[in-house]
Amino acid sequence: MTDAASINHLWTHRTQDHPWLADEELVIDRAEGVWVWTERGTKLMDAFAGLAVVNVGHGRREIAEAIAEQTVRLAYYPTTRQFSNRPAAELATRLARLTPGDLTYTMFAVSGSEANERSMQIARHYWLARGREAKHKVISLQGGYHGATSGTYAVCGLPHMVQAYAPLQYPGFAKVTPPHPFRDRGTGTDTELVERRAEELRQAILAEGPETVSAVILEPILSSGGFIIPPLGWLRAVRAVCDELEVLMIADEVITGFGRTGRWFAVEHEDVIPDLMSTAKGITSGYIPLSASIARRHLAEAFDAHTTQENVHPNTYAAHPVACAAALANLDIMEKDRLVENAAAMGARLLAGLQAAVGKRAIVGEVRGRGLLVCVDLVEPDGSARALDAKRVAELDRKAWERGAIVYARGSVLRLAPPLCITGQEVDKLVGIVADSLAALEKD
Repeated sequence: MTDAASINHLWTHRTQDHPWLADEELVIDRAEGVWVWTERGTKLMDAFAGLAVVNVGHGRREIAEAIAEQTVRLAYYPTTRQFSNRPAAELATRLARLTPGDLTYTMFAVSGSEANERSMQIARHYWLARGREAKHKVISLQGGYHGATSGTYAVCGLPHMVQAYAPLQYPGFAKVTPPHPFRDRGTGTDTELVERRAEELRQAILAEGPETVSAVILEPILSSGGFIIPPLGWLRAVRAVCDELEVLMIADEVITGFGRTGRWFAVEHEDVIPDLMSTAKGITSGYIPLSASIARRHLAEAFDAHTTQENVHPNTYAAHPVACAAALANLDIMEKDRLVENAAAMGARLLAGLQAAVGKRAIVGEVRGRGLLVCVDLVEPDGSARALDAKRVAELDRKAWERGAIVYARGSVLRLAPPLCITGQEVDKLVGIVADSLAALEKD
């Protein structure tokens, strides 16, 4: 058994709040499918897929075997000095077939943060290659989260997360409000809400000066902001504004990519092709860290194919052969098991089940979802529609744990993002756990 003294050396256990269980009770020992077991033998449904990562489910031997085979054959060689490797080339080619439109050029990195950094850097170098040196600013959304590096903190729309780093932030990062139907549709329609927010984006770019704005970066669904799901039409409106004002569009699909929303990529719900797309998490289902920034053809063609000078600098582990081998095995599973289709079907079942089970409770403001990103937005029970106190919402983590599931309750939202391999029976069990947990909270 892992002892508390050993766990205490982990920095995260000095900075994260878990007052209701001892450290030793939170050691995850093994996992299979949508289930995990603690070292002490507690079995729990992983209703958030780690951190919306493990799309194919836990314990897939096919990925482990691909990792082992590639490790023996070639564990590492850099791609920073003109070298490449077979798994990286095969994965880049496969992504070019999976991604929408002409998103066909991939730069690999390690984390979602780095993928977004690379996307912003590629955008900057694109404009430099085009002779538009003044275009450097990036517009992002309030409530958006894009990573934990200096650059991605600059575009972060969660003030409490970035306040400590304000003195370090670069100028040139403006933020606009996304369309959040539950909170600001009012008496109007979704179409009117999209039009209003798109015009605000347009005005923000005009205020900064389009000649200075490089890109707009946004998540199709704002996860950390509270599972904000803009109405369909929002991405098309953003694409139109970007095209009008000659600004690149970067879609952050770190969470939504690789089947999570019931399509391979969330932008496909609107047939939108961003100029750059950042991916991570589901690309390997977390079995090994890997991320990617994927660019459209016209961006790549702005660079001289015969140059020997680096523009966007890769890191030590860019296109790591073992990670790329894991990704290929992961994609094989997704296609063989039809997990994208399963995410759409099981997401609809989870959404409908929760709406029926808890939708009319006094503390439930809205149940919403797209694919297997589903949440319950909680409100004060006095009819005011004010967000329920975050401390009360956080109690749902413990209530769900006691009933056999790991959920993610933060702010005013209980969030669910189980592995895409979840079955109908498991969905129904999760609905029951959430319903019982909410009933207990409302009783309290």
